[in-house]
Amino acid sequence: MKKNSAILLSFFLALTGLSLGAAPQDDNCFTVIVGKKASADGSIMIAHNEDDRGNIIVNLRKIGAHNYGAPRKVDLGKGGFFETDGRTKGFLWIEATTQEFADSFINEHGVVITSDSCPSRENKDDLTDGGIGYMLRRILAEKAASARDAIKIAGELVEKFGYRASGRTYSIVDKNEAWMMALIKGRHWFAQRVPDDEVAVIPNHYSIRQIRPNDPDNFMGSPDIVDYARKNGWYDETKDGPFDFKKAFTRPSARPDLIFDGNTLRHWRGLSLISGRTWEINDVYPFSVKPGKQIAAEDLMKILRDHYEGTAYDATDGYKNGTPNSTKFRTICTASTINAFVVSLNGKLPEPISVSVWLAFGKPDTTVFLPLYYGAEKLPPSAGMGGLTHNDEVFTKQHFADAEFQAAKDRLLHTKVLALEKIAEANYSSMIETIQRELIPAEKAFLENRAKFEADFSDLYSQNKKEAGKKLDAYIAAAFDRILSLYGKLTAKHPKP
Repeated sequence: MKKNSAILLSFFLALTGLSLGAAPQDDNCFTVIVGKKASADGSIMIAHNEDDRGNIIVNLRKIGAHNYGAPRKVDLGKGGFFETDGRTKGFLWIEATTQEFADSFINEHGVVITSDSCPSRENKDDLTDGGIGYMLRRILAEKAASARDAIKIAGELVEKFGYRASGRTYSIVDKNEAWMMALIKGRHWFAQRVPDDEVAVIPNHYSIRQIRPNDPDNFMGSPDIVDYARKNGWYDETKDGPFDFKKAFTRPSARPDLIFDGNTLRHWRGLSLISGRTWEINDVYPFSVKPGKQIAAEDLMKILRDHYEGTAYDATDGYKNGTPNSTKFRTICTASTINAFVVSLNGKLPEPISVSVWLAFGKPDTTVFLPLYYGAEKLPPSAGMGGLTHNDEVFTKQHFADAEFQAAKDRLLHTKVLALEKIAEANYSSMIETIQRELIPAEKAFLENRAKFEADFSDLYSQNKKEAGKKLDAYIAAAFDRILSLYGKLTAKHPKP
């Protein structure tokens, strides 16, 4: 076993090094967080586009809770180990194979963890045993009972081991609170709670602005954060005025023109769509805003699909000039978007459907958001593959050495989504009309029928929990089957480019 562990560890290190060094990008991912008083149904909501590059499989699996019966040493991948008890919580894993910083998780307590790269000014290593990176978010999924709990666990891990990436903002929410946690390379971090009546938008630069360290209900973080910025020459009170976290720690862009820096346009567009206000490109964007109307899942899907349509930055003139996913402007939905999701967390609903997920297995502009609920016992076979019983070594090998997955990927919905994406990208103006006509109506039907399904499920759940569970699994399976059938028809009618 020790020999096998060593082999897996060395394999993991090699692959991790390759994935990190292959094509570093500063503009990966996009997230929107909606406070419960800002949403249409009283849910805390989170929407996310995951952007990455490479031969990645988007793999969905649900891992059950586990008890190893003894303390566990979690391998952090670069020489460090996190020692903890042997209990792990169950979690839904939206996996992007081979990637160190691309997975998202939803655990059995409804704690959602996802992230956005936010390059920091820090370029010095301050790490113990190689620091922590990939395993941070999964440890949070395995251990956290709430979003606030996850922030505290993450802070302790970062302070103990040091964070090995340049910088990142983790969006961590549950049914009661929503947080953004900014990490800086090394051992410093700060987190801010999203107000219940506001919405926060983040591309790939820090969005925390003014901080109140003496307000623990809404802020947590390194107590020396201001002194740390001052010591490094990133903050001068006489010149800069009140401390601004984003201004102090965000790495200056190599593209000083705000229109082309990869982040400002996306932040501008997200705030504009959420607030209904007119913003200027050079405005100082706040951490969060009050929405122009209460936000529903459909509104967030629209944002995740956006390419600045109808604005001065619509570079394809209504798709007349090719795909909007590869233009001179970095758009919210883009060529590197590999999946997208919207999660609603509603504690008023029965537990199995209190965490609802809309998941797109590819770029959301050319595919559908499929309905899921955390309480599903069985996921459709086309959703994903791999071990479902908690096993660190197995998970590491399957994730970073995904040859087994690659060999079997033809049965996955993700593979079929990618095939249609390629067809659409080659002839976007024509294919987007076909997709809107033949594929998107299925998504609209899922959305329109959601309230009825949830009401029927709630009635049945109050009388017969076992039968309600079967109904939930059957509902999700039918949705996947319907989309698989539509994909089969569409790809058969339209030849590969």
